[in-house]
Amino acid sequence: MTAGPFSEPAGDVVRRERLVLLAALMTLFLAALEQTIVAPAMADIGADLGDAHLLPWVATGYLLAVTAVSPILGALADIVGRRPTLFLSLGLFLAGSVLAALSFDMMMLIGARIVQGAGAGGLISLPFVVIADKVPVTRRAAYSAYVSTMFAIATLLGPPGGGVLAQYFHWSAVFWINLPLGGAAFVALALHLEEDPTTRRARKIDFTGALLLVVAAGASVLALDVHAGLIAFPVSGTGLTVLALLAWLGFALRMATARAPLVPLQVMTDRTILLSSIGLMACQGSNIGLSLYLPLYFQSRLGLSASEAGFATLGMLGGITIGAYLPARMLARSRRYRTLTVIASFATLLASLLLALVFALVPTLGAVIVATAAMGFGIGVLYPVFQVATQNAAGRDKVGAAVGLLSFMRAAGGSIGVATTGTIAVAIGLTGEAAGLAGPQASAWPLALVPAAMMLACFIAMLALPDRELGDRPPASAGPEGAV
Repeated sequence: MTAGPFSEPAGDVVRRERLVLLAALMTLFLAALEQTIVAPAMADIGADLGDAHLLPWVATGYLLAVTAVSPILGALADIVGRRPTLFLSLGLFLAGSVLAALSFDMMMLIGARIVQGAGAGGLISLPFVVIADKVPVTRRAAYSAYVSTMFAIATLLGPPGGGVLAQYFHWSAVFWINLPLGGAAFVALALHLEEDPTTRRARKIDFTGALLLVVAAGASVLALDVHAGLIAFPVSGTGLTVLALLAWLGFALRMATARAPLVPLQVMTDRTILLSSIGLMACQGSNIGLSLYLPLYFQSRLGLSASEAGFATLGMLGGITIGAYLPARMLARSRRYRTLTVIASFATLLASLLLALVFALVPTLGAVIVATAAMGFGIGVLYPVFQVATQNAAGRDKVGAAVGLLSFMRAAGGSIGVATTGTIAVAIGLTGEAAGLAGPQASAWPLALVPAAMMLACFIAMLALPDRELGDRPPASAGPEGAV
C-alpha cells in the first residue's frame, strides 16, 4: 500500500510542515469560497445598499483582480520570497473582507471586492508554490488532489453557506466569516513558515510588465462579460477587445525585450508549462460554466426546486473530488504523466459529447447526473497533473512565476466558460422569464458545446505535451525545454 503524504514518522519538523501546508490550503479555500458565497446575499446587498444595477460588478470586480494579480504575485514570490508575498496576499484579502463588510454604498463594496480579489490572486497561486517547496515532486499529486478537494468543497458550501449567513445574520457575515479562518491561517504561517533564501532571485520587479498585464487581463475579462451581456460598461465590447489585444502585444514585447521580465521567458516558452496552462484553462472553463448553469437547467427543464437542483450538481463535484485522487496512485507507479493526461482528456471529451446526446435524446435527471459525473471525474484527474507537471518543468527558481501563470489561466478559463455558457443559456431560454418554468423550450444540447469545444482543445494540447517523467528537467544551461 502506498504511503500517503501524511504518513511520515512524527517529529517537530514534520508537524511544522504539516501546519504550514494546512494553513496554505486554508488560505486557498478562503479565496475559492469567496467566489461563490456572495451570490445568495446579492439580493439583500442590492436592497440595503441601492444601485442594484451595479450588482454584477460585485462578482466581476473580484474576478478581474484575481485574474490580473495571480501571475504578478506568483512572480513576486520568486523575487522577494514566499513568506512576505503570502502575507501580503492574505493581508489584502482580509483588509478587503473588512472593507466589504463595512461598506455603506455599492461603489465602496465594489472597491473592497477588488482589494479582496487582489489578495485572493495570491492565495490561489501561492499555496502551490509552498507545496512545491515543501513536498518532493513525486508526492505533489496527492497534495494537488487536496487542493482540488478544497475547490470542490468551497463550490459546494459557498451557496448554501452564504444563504444561511444572509438569512439568519446579515449579508456582511459572508465577509466577516473570513476573519477567524484567515486569522488562524495567518498565525500558523507566521509561527511555522520559514523563508528559504534559495527560493529568491536577485532581480528587480518589472512594474511596466505588471501594468501591461493588469490592463491586458482586465480588458479581456471585461470584453468577455460585455459581449455576453453580463455587465454594462461605457466602452463597447469591441473597444475592450482591441485594448486587450494591444495590451497583450505590449506585454509579449516587454517579456521578450526586458532585461528582467515579470514572467521569465523560459516560463512563457516552455512547452510543458504552456500546454498544461491551456489544459487547465479548458478544464476550468468546462467546470465553472456547467456548474453555474446546470442548476438552472434542472429547475427550468426538469422542474426541480432550488435546493434539489443544488444537490443534483453534486454528481459533477463528486466526480471531480474522486478523480483528483487517482493521479497520486498512478504516479506512484510510473513517473510519466503524458499518457494519463491524454487518456483523461479524451475520456472527458467523450463525456461532454455524451452530455450533449443526453440533453438532446434522454433529458432525465439520472442520465444528466451520470454524464456530468463522468465529466467531473476526468477533469478531477487532470487538475493535479497540470500542477505537478508545471512545477516539475519550472524548477525551484521559477516555480512562483510558473504557478502564477497557471493560476491566471485557471481564472481566465473560468471567465471564458461563464461568458460563453451564459450566452448559450440565454439563447435556449435557461435564464430570464423562462428560467423557473418547466416546459417545451428549445433543446438544451447546445449547453454541452462549450465543454466539448474546450475539452477538444485540451485533448489536442495533451497530444503535444512532451513525454517526460517527474524529476526530469533539462540543466539550466540547456535553455528552456521545448521552447516554442
